[in-house]
Amino acid sequence: MSPCPSRIELSRWEVEPEGERPVDVTAHLGSCGHCAAVFADLASARAELLGADPEAASRRAARNILAVVRQRRQRRRWLHILAPAFLVPAAAALLFLFQPMLPSPGIKGDLVVETYCKRGDKVFPVVDGQDFLAGDRLRFAYTTGRPGYLMVFGVDDQGRIFPYYEEGALRGVYAEAGARALLPGSVELDDHKGWERVYAVWSETQISDDAVRAAVARGLSAAGNDIRRLTILDLPVEQVSMLLGRP
Repeated sequence: MSPCPSRIELSRWEVEPEGERPVDVTAHLGSCGHCAAVFADLASARAELLGADPEAASRRAARNILAVVRQRRQRRRWLHILAPAFLVPAAAALLFLFQPMLPSPGIKGDLVVETYCKRGDKVFPVVDGQDFLAGDRLRFAYTTGRPGYLMVFGVDDQGRIFPYYEEGALRGVYAEAGARALLPGSVELDDHKGWERVYAVWSETQISDDAVRAAVARGLSAAGNDIRRLTILDLPVEQVSMLLGRP
């Protein structure tokens, strides 16, 4: 491997057992201090998020999701909750922590996005509709069977759009096919009060900034400017969304 692999590639290889990694990857990590440091950071982040037992972490997250489902059924809230039927078996150690939405017609929906929140020294899986505070840090991982571009951004209840990975610009991060690959870095929430919806949009090619902003504007207009109702954007791509309460 002459050029250094991307952070996404390193993330994909980090989840593989050491004996199953390509020989050239192992050799590169042994000779490149920069990649070795990035690899160690990814391993540390995954251990912090999932602990020593990812299967147990999956079971805990499933219990948290089911508790929220029961609570919301009691309150008869209109928000659509992730049902138990959508839960991946704990042995697979995959969590549908972003609510999966129906794909647009003709689009194969195999995107899974996981998210975790770090609040002080505590790390916990995120469930749709939870409350989040200023200073909370969100970190995302994705699973997809095809390479493409993953764009993550927030829209608040004032209609303002916040790109998560490009300052001021809506642009996707190149995402290779893989399971539970971590996106680079984490996102710190500001002091907004109200509601915010986070969208993860995947496509085979880059989607233009203008197309996404236009879809948000159309959706908000149709939803009466209520971001809680805008669960999916009018875009011919795979996407998932999650509502954040900002008390």
